[in-house]
Amino acid sequence: MHATTRRAAAALALVTVLAACGGGEEPTPDPTEAAAAPTEAAATETTEDPGGKDEPTIAPDAPTPPPAPTADPAGEPTAPPAPTLPPAPPAAPADSGAMGDVGTDMGAGGAATYDSYTTITDDTGAIQLEVPTEWTDIDGRPYNDDQGRQLFDVRASTDLQGFNDTWDVPGVIVTASREVAQTENEVTLLDEVLGPLSGVCTYLGREPYDDGLYVGQFDVYDVCGGTQTGYIVLGAVPSSRAFVIRVQVQVVEERDIEALGRALNSFVIVGDV
Repeated sequence: MHATTRRAAAALALVTVLAACGGGEEPTPDPTEAAAAPTEAAATETTEDPGGKDEPTIAPDAPTPPPAPTADPAGEPTAPPAPTLPPAPPAAPADSGAMGDVGTDMGAGGAATYDSYTTITDDTGAIQLEVPTEWTDIDGRPYNDDQGRQLFDVRASTDLQGFNDTWDVPGVIVTASREVAQTENEVTLLDEVLGPLSGVCTYLGREPYDDGLYVGQFDVYDVCGGTQTGYIVLGAVPSSRAFVIRVQVQVVEERDIEALGRALNSFVIVGDV
């Protein structure tokens, strides 16, 4: 299969998984159960005193923020997941039209598509990818983690602060590092944020990923912070395993699923990380 077609197929498969989860919508009640509910409730009242319990409060690993890795955090506490390895920017656009109408089941509201996309890179030009033109708040600065390893990173959103601190703003982070690859792999990158994100989101599972350029696995989270927001984390490596990549995308509304597909279909490492 041609590399470009394969990338589109891989991206499509991933966003289809997210679309299938319904974007965090409330499950549709079963009419049969609804009909039986009154009877059961009445029976209960005759034997027990009415009483309710407090709804569990979602306690994010940090305030109530959405995972958006920042140069300091090594989890997704106060900001989107950004463990040791931050997200790496997208790559040259590749047959993005293959995404079609994927994601129409999201149901989170808002326009179904973004008007246009643009290619962004980190400050060194090593990472590049496509993001919605509306995502004008971009940070491409590299940084060193707490072990002194250099990480090349690029992130974009309509509001990076809101992306880092809440579950209400969409955004993407792409991080890549050759130094991190010496001791960690694509699975390690996912495990680093699994705990923090599982504490504030519903973990839907892990799936394999292979787009012809990079292989790895991705985790899907839903209902983050008690909202309908979804969060996707991809850990991948090139065939040479010379560096590791982590891509994180926060999906707030239906059209963000399209943005997820474009990011996955276009991110690429074109320089030395």
